[in-house]
Amino acid sequence: MRKQVWLIIPLIILIVIGGCKKKAHTLPDKETANAITAYAPIPSYKEVFRFLDKYQAKEISAAIPDELYKTKQEDVRNAFSLGVISVDAILSAKGQNKKRLNQYYSQMLDLTSVLGLDEEVNQISPNLKKHINEGQWLELETAIDAHKKKVEDIFWEKEIFDYYTLLQLGSWIEATNRTAWLIQQNYSVEHTRALHQKEAFQNIIANMNNIDSEAIVNQPEFQEVMGLVQQLKAIIDADYEKTYTSEQLDQIISLTNQIKETFQK
Repeated sequence: MRKQVWLIIPLIILIVIGGCKKKAHTLPDKETANAITAYAPIPSYKEVFRFLDKYQAKEISAAIPDELYKTKQEDVRNAFSLGVISVDAILSAKGQNKKRLNQYYSQMLDLTSVLGLDEEVNQISPNLKKHINEGQWLELETAIDAHKKKVEDIFWEKEIFDYYTLLQLGSWIEATNRTAWLIQQNYSVEHTRALHQKEAFQNIIANMNNIDSEAIVNQPEFQEVMGLVQQLKAIIDADYEKTYTSEQLDQIISLTNQIKETFQK
């Protein structure tokens, strides 16, 4: 019996050592680990939209931009544009605007394709046209959210953190812009609490600072946007008990418009 025990103990040690080696091989290399810790996940822009249930669909529809947001076909701008358009599509669903929703979702599909993600993303909501035709607004919101979330997840999992950041930047800039505009139409200090999103902009700026791709950081438009986002964060940080004045809303609207216009150059 004692001999059997002594034979088993070395076997157990070998199994444990082998398991440890296997785990070691699955750990990310140092460069990957640094990248993972350097970039921060950014919260969903829908935090800004939590007050929209206080508005009628007609009022929300008025906040939909008059023109589709478009930039030249270039990956940096395409990622940003997809973020912007995703927000406008959600607004169209909440505003029950079928015509604009069709346009925005079509553009979402186009942008996903030019980013090379059409096979992975564009098939996730095959019943979208049916939802639009039948006015299934909640289902439409879910489908649009799923589309954008899938793109986010792919960028994050494949460690394409620069595009992940630009996608999130686009959605946060548009959500902040449209929310501030809607509140300003009938100013309510209580509603401005929706704009108190310090963590999101802190993470966005931190991520933008971590982007080291020369193709991105050497663009003067990127540097200009970086400065504008920092100005925007300064206003978000200058709240009074998590609320903002009408004058601050005007500044927020102006800065977010400038950011969108800069990427259209």
